[in-house]
Amino acid sequence: MRSQLRHIADFLAHETDFRAGLKYVAVNVCPSGDPARLLLLRTTSASGLAHLYNFGFRENLISLGQTHPFFIDQVLKHSQEGDRITGISHDKVYREAVQLATGQSDQEEFRMTIITPISSEFTLSISIREATLDDEARVDFEILGSILNLYLSLVDQDLWSTNKTRQRRAVSPGQALTERQELILQLVREKRRNHEIANLLGYSESLIRQETMVIYKKLGISGRKSLISHPDHEKE
Repeated sequence: MRSQLRHIADFLAHETDFRAGLKYVAVNVCPSGDPARLLLLRTTSASGLAHLYNFGFRENLISLGQTHPFFIDQVLKHSQEGDRITGISHDKVYREAVQLATGQSDQEEFRMTIITPISSEFTLSISIREATLDDEARVDFEILGSILNLYLSLVDQDLWSTNKTRQRRAVSPGQALTERQELILQLVREKRRNHEIANLLGYSESLIRQETMVIYKKLGISGRKSLISHPDHEKE
């Protein structure tokens, strides 16, 4: 899961829409390689948990556009007791409880739910398709919680109430390149492809692609061909 966490961190470094960021987490975090089910909750003034975002729940488990209260209650219960990282096995007892509370059966592909407190403000619930939570997995989910804590603290807080996406910082010709962009620029000038650069620098290919686009804008050129055909092109 460590390589998945690296890709998640790379993606979140450039994503200002927290819904898109959390969707990426859900799609990429499950050790099985299949999408997970994700529920993000925020602590309320009454020491309860309020629904903020969900991904992967089937329509029969969603009430009035939000996740059924049963799942929020489960997260609240387990976040107030036990270890920091809690695993809820989707055994017979759990599935019977879902059926009794919601009148619907839970999604059988998910075999365990991990409760991860991100901070005093946010708690994350991730349902995965594996039934074990060993020590290594606990550490991985601790790391994920730290990544999301930093990410959510950087995203515009107005998003929680306005549902508007914060605008990305404008990029224009003449802006200075970052240290990472300088490294990528040098490798592009050496005619390295994006996947080669990603492997050399230890980032995801999608991040390298995003960074090269920013580099071209800062240099005021149209793309890779312009840069390679004019290797002495200097940034302003």
